[in-house]
Amino acid sequence: MANKFEFFLIAQVPRSMNKKADALNKLATSVFSQFAKDEVAPLEEVETWMSPIIVYLKNGTFPTDGAAARKIRMKAPLYMLREGVLFKKSFTAPLLRCVGLNEAETIVREVHEGTCGMHAEFRTVVGKIMRLGYFWPSMYRDTK
Repeated sequence: MANKFEFFLIAQVPRSMNKKADALNKLATSVFSQFAKDEVAPLEEVETWMSPIIVYLKNGTFPTDGAAARKIRMKAPLYMLREGVLFKKSFTAPLLRCVGLNEAETIVREVHEGTCGMHAEFRTVVGKIMRLGYFWPSMYRDTK
C-alpha cells in the first residue's frame, strides 16, 4: 500500500503528546464495552467453576464436602447473582461477568487475535479482558 503514496512517514508519538487520541480510545472502550459483552455468545457448559457458587447464592445450600463448603462460604460474598447471571464484585471496577472456560477461551482469542486484536503479552490481555467486564479464576494461567 505504501507504493500508492508519493510520501509517507511513520513516527512514534509520545503519549504525553497524544492525549486526544488516548481520550478517544478510552471513550470508545467505555462506550462499546457493553456491546463487546454481547458479542461473545454464551456456550453451554454443564458444570463449571461457578456452579457451586450459583447454587449457594440461589438456594443457600453448600456442597456436601466440608472443605468445598468452607471454600464456597469464603468466596460467596465476593459474588452476586443478577437475573441468573453470576458477577464478581470489585472495589475499583464495575461488576465483572463470570464466564466458564469455553466462553473464556473465545474471549481470550478475540481480545488477543480478533478484529482489534492486541497481540500483547498475557498480563496486558488479562487487563483488557477485565476492563471489558469479564472474569474467571484462572484467567492469568489460561491467557498465558
